[in-house]
Amino acid sequence: MSSRSRVQEPIGRPRQQFSRKHLIMEIYKSLSTADIVSVDFEGPEIAVYVKNPKFLLESEGIVKDLARRLRKRIVVRTHPQSRKSREYTVKFIRENVPADVGIVDIQFDDVLGEVRVVADKPGKLMGRGKTFRSLVLAETGWRLEVYRKPLLQSGLLDSVLRHLQRHAEERRKALRDIGERIFRDMLIGTRYARIVGLGSFGEVGRSAILVDTGESRVLLDAGLSPSGYGPDSYPFYWSPEFRVDELDAVVISHAHLDHVGTLPILFKYGFRGPVYATPPTRDIMIIVLRDLMNLMRREQGEPPFDARDIEKVLTRVITVGYNTVTDVAPDIKMTFINAGHILGSSMVHLHIGQGLYNILYTADFKFYRIKDDKSTRLLPPADYSFQRIEALIMEATYGAKETQPRDQAEAELVELVNKVYKRGGKILIPVMAVGRGQEILVVLNEAMRQGKIPEIPIYVDGMVYEVTAVYTNYPELLVKPIRDRILKEGDNPFEGPTTVYVTDHERRDEAMYSDKPSIILSTSGMMNGGPILEYFKYMAGDPRNALVFVSYQAPGTLGRRIQSGEKEVELEVDGELRRVKVELEVVSIEGFTGHSTRGELLSFIRRLQPKPRNVVLNHGEPAAVASLAHSIKSGWSKLGFETPPIIEAPENLEGVRLFPRNLKMKMALQHS
Repeated sequence: MSSRSRVQEPIGRPRQQFSRKHLIMEIYKSLSTADIVSVDFEGPEIAVYVKNPKFLLESEGIVKDLARRLRKRIVVRTHPQSRKSREYTVKFIRENVPADVGIVDIQFDDVLGEVRVVADKPGKLMGRGKTFRSLVLAETGWRLEVYRKPLLQSGLLDSVLRHLQRHAEERRKALRDIGERIFRDMLIGTRYARIVGLGSFGEVGRSAILVDTGESRVLLDAGLSPSGYGPDSYPFYWSPEFRVDELDAVVISHAHLDHVGTLPILFKYGFRGPVYATPPTRDIMIIVLRDLMNLMRREQGEPPFDARDIEKVLTRVITVGYNTVTDVAPDIKMTFINAGHILGSSMVHLHIGQGLYNILYTADFKFYRIKDDKSTRLLPPADYSFQRIEALIMEATYGAKETQPRDQAEAELVELVNKVYKRGGKILIPVMAVGRGQEILVVLNEAMRQGKIPEIPIYVDGMVYEVTAVYTNYPELLVKPIRDRILKEGDNPFEGPTTVYVTDHERRDEAMYSDKPSIILSTSGMMNGGPILEYFKYMAGDPRNALVFVSYQAPGTLGRRIQSGEKEVELEVDGELRRVKVELEVVSIEGFTGHSTRGELLSFIRRLQPKPRNVVLNHGEPAAVASLAHSIKSGWSKLGFETPPIIEAPENLEGVRLFPRNLKMKMALQHS
């Protein structure tokens, strides 16, 4: 069992760094009545193991006060020897739980000391069920956590949970190794704040940013270029500034492959540190990495990593929820902030040097303002209010482009479905398995429910099903209309009466060869691999069909080439390369993007509080970065800055020293 406390974001002048010895002494002093067995550093948390479970029920206020004073995450757990057996605990829960809860499964996490109950109707065990949770803790020593049974069952997600249970001892050892590194006494202290772009600067994809303070080194994202799978698609890990053995941590903003696709490679070459991610990001990340490995094996032979490397990643993932301050290195605290891009996506706030410097890395984010809720929006918009920001690292994917409004995009898709249906054709929609697939499913099912489009089959192929199952596992992170449909109505917004998940060749043949109109959603979203190619090769020659792009197509991808007007493309057919004529209708609908458009990027900066001194632009093609940089430079006063900010647009391998620096000289050079 654990009694967790959340520390508040430190602000103001640099504060004293507490030594390990001081931390331990303060814990024993403040929790003198706890009957402490041991104090261990486990990842970013200080774990206090006690013999008496009842102490945890009475100590919540004391632990919170202690965490606030020490500015650390303190976890109080019962010692394993004080916990009752699993058999006894399961029997006790089943005999005392309210009859209408409907227990589906009971799982144990030995590392965290938690017993997790999955139930059909967990309401009485959540919120108002504190009395029952306290009863379980006092009687068994296990902390009760309650989860709602997901609307969709995922075999891959279940395998993730089974792996964590099977490798509990390995996880515990990894956490303690990581904790020793995080809570080490500093050698030289924070000397500076510097970033090096290893990927995603002047391009879209292979996101990887090294943050260097002299004392610590943290990597923000570890992505893969969407244009291919070879070494040129990897970040510049061979840069002289980057050494795997000197890396303190990896922080993953979200689970798209251009932000996470090369993470297993780091473990293959010796990284054994922590990987920080939100819980949904962890689940989706493992699913897409396994899919990437299999796709690489089909497309190019042996991939650069294997299943064991992915398991190493999973064992060392530390999940952190939104707005929880976490130590990731001796002089760096990290906070995940909702980014509104996909489920679990985060902006990353780094607090460096006990108050010296603060960096906000947006990664991919969606900032929008909307007067009334739309049932087809899945996620709330990105947050924009912070306590301190000295430097902003912001994406510029759509820095030069404004897309159509969302309602127009939905109307255009509905109109296209009706048009293709009338001419007896099929609609093929390449979607990313994460985010766009779920968004389009909700839009189409809602349109069908309202009678705006006919009831035709919607075939869903690729990893979309597995990821959608994860979405149904975290309804509390979705917007209110979608959340209410899941929690209050028990309705699945991702499924309709005609939804067909393609799980075998028979279903795929049905989708492909049926002579009736249908809609096919398939991965990959940029057509650089996956089942989408099989559908395209069969459908490309029929002008009754339509290919609909609903997301960004990166340069060099097959999707970008077709979108740009190529009428013949070379693809492998029956084991040999052939020219495939593109005779179906090609349509781009960009209003569904999960990225902030040009206007939304500028609106985010306008509303961002406080205003940063430095703005570093990345994750955009050169023209987009240049356009956005010019707009910020020329309109800084309208964007709410009191003085002109320093705008940086570095290329890959360029280092940017953010702190300390001669600001007067830098501004004079920039604005001369």
